[in-house]
Amino acid sequence: MKDSRLNTRLLLATDSLDWVMNRTIKQSLSLKNATPLSVESDENAIPSKPIETLYIHIPFCHTLCRFCSFHKVKFSEPLAREYFVALRQEIREVIAKGYRFNRVYIGGGTTTILEDELIKTIEMIKGLTPIREVSCESDPIYFKEGNPQLLNGLVDRMSIGVQSFDDKILKASGRFEKFGSGLEQADYVARAIALIPTVNLDMMYGFKTQTPESVHWDLKQTLRLKPDQITTYPLTIGIGKNRKKAGSLAGDPHALWPQFLAVKKALSGRYLMEFPWTFSRNFGQAVENKYVLDGEDCFGVGSGAFGRFGEQFRISSFDIQDYIQLIKQQQSGTCYTKQIESSALLQHHLMIMMGHGRLDNSVFYQHTGKTLWQAFPLEMSYLIGAGAIKKDGSQYVTTEQGQFIGLKMFTGFLSGMDYLREQARDLPLIHQELSAEIV
Repeated sequence: MKDSRLNTRLLLATDSLDWVMNRTIKQSLSLKNATPLSVESDENAIPSKPIETLYIHIPFCHTLCRFCSFHKVKFSEPLAREYFVALRQEIREVIAKGYRFNRVYIGGGTTTILEDELIKTIEMIKGLTPIREVSCESDPIYFKEGNPQLLNGLVDRMSIGVQSFDDKILKASGRFEKFGSGLEQADYVARAIALIPTVNLDMMYGFKTQTPESVHWDLKQTLRLKPDQITTYPLTIGIGKNRKKAGSLAGDPHALWPQFLAVKKALSGRYLMEFPWTFSRNFGQAVENKYVLDGEDCFGVGSGAFGRFGEQFRISSFDIQDYIQLIKQQQSGTCYTKQIESSALLQHHLMIMMGHGRLDNSVFYQHTGKTLWQAFPLEMSYLIGAGAIKKDGSQYVTTEQGQFIGLKMFTGFLSGMDYLREQARDLPLIHQELSAEIV
């Protein structure tokens, strides 16, 4: 009876959280007040310290997955090669201006769609500036059809989007025809683990046909491969146009709580939970689980890229031809900026603290000049009422229910990024405006 009351309280709390986040996203992440980037503001934005991550977007895929909301188009080799030339030019100009980075994260799209261009790009960056780590996304079949040995010594970490080893889910999402069966993909992943220093597997749950038992089975298949890292989170439905596509695959949101518990149970003993969505193995040589959205500043290059550092978002052109023409005219690939409200920055900080499992009042005060209760009076009352946090001296620690609420906050953050991408596609093209001015 007690467990039933706790579960009811948690479901009511997460339902209200979903409602509040959807409203907040539309208000705080609206691009109606986005402003075109000026040369002066671009130069004034260069920080004195390195930005943690340089994010590079490769917007090409051979086929398009139903639930993916990232900026991508069907692969055309002539266009892709022209794009890579422009991309390298933008990166050279960014570094020449004085920007420095600790890490490089290459996402897509399909990052390995033109190996030779990818290799040229990574080699160029390493020749221009010191980089601690290069991470790259990939699909599983690349390790069957590509030449991943060419990336040896260039890519330190590979994040492979498997999503599921269950053939029913792979067929429903269109990934079976694209990448093969679960058994075949497991073989491709094993090849990657034998070659790349650090391999992360992206897994998802929350699909219609899934149960806690099938989620547990899926993660057990993942464990057999012994990847260095596992990222696992619910299918993100979003709040915009992608909601219908992803929603057709998604199950009952109330089923996510027992599925989250199944994830923890499957991974316990062999993997440490660093966030409720990221796990690192606790055997062999220690690994650092670095997720591109874990809270540090990020500078984006390439069509469809976002950057976030300081108190602003920076948005690149979502039209590939427009992006190429901007770079040819020696303009910035970043077209628009949007100021981030201080309340939104604080809420993002709260999400990261919930993910870490500890809300440290003294550290938060040193960082913001406010106590937790001064910054989050409503949020703290909500978290205590939901049974998400409990007092531990001057700090608060998350309960298991709090871990799940932190996960829901993170999926809300992903929904917010989807909403930004959707709006960014409709922003006026800067290259067209420049051409009109010239005429």
